[in-house]
Amino acid sequence: MSVCQISILSEDDIERIHENTILVLEEVGVKVGSNKALEMLEHGGATVDPDIRTAYIEEHMVNDAVKSMPKEIRLCARNPAQDMQTPRKEYPYMATNGTAVYVKDYGTGEKRMSMGKDLMDFSVLSDAIDSIDYVWPIVTANDGPEGGHALNDFVISLKGTTKHFQGEALSEKEARDMARVGSAVVGGEDELAKRPILSAIQCPICPLEFERGSVEATMEFARAGIPVVSMSMALCGLTSPVTLASTIAIINAENLASFVISQLAKPGAPVVYSSESTIMNMKTGEIKYGTMEEVILAAAAGQMAKHYGAPSMVGGFGVGLYDETHGVSSSMAEIAFSAMTNLTLTDFGSGIGGLDQAKGASLEQVVIDSDIWESLRSIRREVAFDEDHFAVSLIEEIGPGGTFLKAPHTVQNMRNELFIPSQDKAELYDLYRAASDQKKVVEQAGQRVKKILSEHRPEPLDGDVEKAVDSIMAEYKR
Repeated sequence: MSVCQISILSEDDIERIHENTILVLEEVGVKVGSNKALEMLEHGGATVDPDIRTAYIEEHMVNDAVKSMPKEIRLCARNPAQDMQTPRKEYPYMATNGTAVYVKDYGTGEKRMSMGKDLMDFSVLSDAIDSIDYVWPIVTANDGPEGGHALNDFVISLKGTTKHFQGEALSEKEARDMARVGSAVVGGEDELAKRPILSAIQCPICPLEFERGSVEATMEFARAGIPVVSMSMALCGLTSPVTLASTIAIINAENLASFVISQLAKPGAPVVYSSESTIMNMKTGEIKYGTMEEVILAAAAGQMAKHYGAPSMVGGFGVGLYDETHGVSSSMAEIAFSAMTNLTLTDFGSGIGGLDQAKGASLEQVVIDSDIWESLRSIRREVAFDEDHFAVSLIEEIGPGGTFLKAPHTVQNMRNELFIPSQDKAELYDLYRAASDQKKVVEQAGQRVKKILSEHRPEPLDGDVEKAVDSIMAEYKR
């Protein structure tokens, strides 16, 4: 079996990136805002300068961390049939976009601040759509309790979907309480470590800084057996040098430093190598998603992840991500970007339903993106090169000038070899390809949203479990 994928680094390139990454970690170091983390790093072999709160990480620490971390992980769900296993050879598991601060109101199109009810609607919709494999909290519940927004988003999503949840924590306490909630759902701390129904994206502050709340949350998650995704978000020319090589080295350094922290906290803790790095808009100073440089950075990061044997999250998707208008983008670059980042060596991707550089989200856009992803993802399906698939005997039987349309071989293999949309979506795909009647696209997506939200009922939490979860959440509300 073979899979269509993008690789850009030679073995020599990979070695040079690793060597320069080690120089950065040993000579520049990483700034760490937590005394607990600094003490742990020093005990683990790092040289620590307490005055500037910097840890200089030695190569042997990196080697030990890479050796210790698991090379295969399972991200579990309330419904075991929706578990995700890495490494992933075919198309990546796909999630919604994350933590937008506003929504385009379903039905009215009004732009407004997102609330808990919105997150519940997005969770239920995601639960019903097969091409969404796991959920990020696509919008922030701005009516949630201060100091507990991530926990609140987790609790809402738990009630709205049986799929795996991936969020973040901004403090050690919040991470601990998210683990408490997860433990209540699966039946205890040991069971949560065996079946982690949540994972956490804990982003370093680029370049090379780990803030107190996030790094202490990373340590807490590691001890609980909850996978940590160390998402580097470098911006060429702003938070990393403008050259792609140096940006890749910083991406690599931040991931390896995070791995060291997780493995010192608990050897064998599950981790995911991640990058959502792109460039700075040199005219405005803003972040610029959807660029070809982002594809290059993702491809290189994916190769570095596989070099260390780590699961990876470097792919992204979203055809409505780059402005406030939901629908189907007419930008060729945007479509190309969405397809190409998922040809990289990535196990996980995200971005469905996002608008306006990830600041907004739309229920209709979730439906539209999911449909388009369903067709585009087939480019990274497995392709067989065995005797049956070469079908030389069939070619010989039909002969020159013949047709294979009526051959049983065609009927037997067409659905595995070709992307054929279901009858109820055929008209939609024609609309998406034309992208000429945006109003009709959004209207039809809205009709499907209405139908799903009125009919779909996610499997509820057990009554006693829900009481335990609500009790933990009530501590924050008080």
